[in-house]
Parts: sequence; C-alpha cells; structure tokens
Amino acid sequence: MDHDDEPRSTGRTKGVDSARRALQILLQFSEGKPELTLDHVVENHGLSVPSAYRYISLLRELDLVEERSKGVFVLSPQVIRLARAAEQTLDYGADAQPFLDRLSRETDETALYLRRVNESAVCLAIAESDQPISISFSIGHLMPLHGGAAAKVLLADYARRDQYLARTELAPAARRRLEEELDEVRRTGYAESSSEVDRGVWAAAAAVRVRGTLVGAVTVAAPAFRLTEQHQGDIAESVRQAAADLEVALERSRVG
Repeated sequence: MDHDDEPRSTGRTKGVDSARRALQILLQFSEGKPELTLDHVVENHGLSVPSAYRYISLLRELDLVEERSKGVFVLSPQVIRLARAAEQTLDYGADAQPFLDRLSRETDETALYLRRVNESAVCLAIAESDQPISISFSIGHLMPLHGGAAAKVLLADYARRDQYLARTELAPAARRRLEEELDEVRRTGYAESSSEVDRGVWAAAAAVRVRGTLVGAVTVAAPAFRLTEQHQGDIAESVRQAAADLEVALERSRVG
C-alpha cells in the first residue's frame, strides 16, 4: 500500500515553534525510514547543523532517539512503551477485525475500519484480499477527512465540519457539492467514492455507531475496472451488514 510519510497538521498552535520542530523531526521516523542522519534533518527542515543537532539532542535527552553511529539516529526502546500505550486507545480496531475478515471473504476485496482522529481519518484495522490493490490507507496513517467514502462518513458527523471545510482548498462549487453529499451521508450513514483518494479505486463505507455516537466506519475498497453495477450493489449491502453487525457486537460488549 502506497502512502507518503509526511505528518498532517490540524492547525498551528502559537508559541511552540521549537517544540513543533522537534516533534516534526521525530515524526520523520517510519517503517520505511527507521534511521535519520543529521544531514537528512538539516536538508528536510532547513536548519543549520548546530540547530539540527540541538533538536536531536533534546530528543536524546528525553530518551526518544539514540545515536546508532556517528550522525545516524534511531528511535529508542522508550518508543515501544508509547506504541503500546497507543494500542490501548485504538478504539474498536480489534473488535472490528473479525467483521473485516468476513467482509473481505464475502466481497473478495480489501476491507478496512477507520475512525476520526482530530481532523484526520485513520485506519485501525484491515483485511486484505488476495487480489492486489494499491491504496493510500494503511494502519495508523492519517488521511484527510474530505476524500474517500469512509472519510466522508466520518466528516459528515463531525461537529466542526464547517470549520474544517473552510480550511480546505476546495473551490466554492466543489465545496457546496460536498456539503450536500455530506448531509445525505449523515442521514443515511452510507457513502461511496470513486477515484477520490486513489485513481481507479471505488469504495463503499457505512457508519458504525455505539448508542447513537459515531465511532468509526467500515469500508471496502476495490479497483473500479473489475466491478459491475451489480457487484457494487452487492458490496454496498455487505458493507452495511458488516457495520450493523459490528454495532451489535460493540453494544453487547459494553453491556457485558
């Protein structure tokens, strides 16, 4: 699955530029980039060597990174503790997995569970099909709320939807169309998209609610070229059913 590794901002907090820069450097680490060099930090953040080393030194002081060799830095084991803490807060990802597995088998396509984190959509669980597909959503990766079926399900219920849309670069006409679509998505709890996030990919998504509160979205993504209208309808029904079944399971777990 393809995605860039740039962190996405939800708005700038004033008076914390130094802290922001240190965290931006920390967020450059990823599975595909487990090491950072001092030169990389200098080039990517427009810093002088002394400034770059000062930020790295702060991260080392907090035991977040360590120097593996001269000028080469890696995350420290301390980060594992943070990752485990984060796993404990990833609402319903584990609960959703068996429903995604079933959904993927039924549709023979890739199924995902997403929720909103601040002003981004994040994938918490995924069941990949045997048929190859390249999509931008992967576990833990933040994506915009206004593109893709599942993201639109999450945005439709977002209390600060208007403020979010005002900060996008959508043209006025496109924004009006999206607002109308979001009103319908909020009413039905269902959305579709075609090539909105990844070219040639069609998706269907349904809302998951616990006691009336939106907690996430179940979605299936598939290459549009291999889908007939009937196939899309079948997937849509399976997605709605999986979301409804997950809701029941979550309600029962809360009661238990």
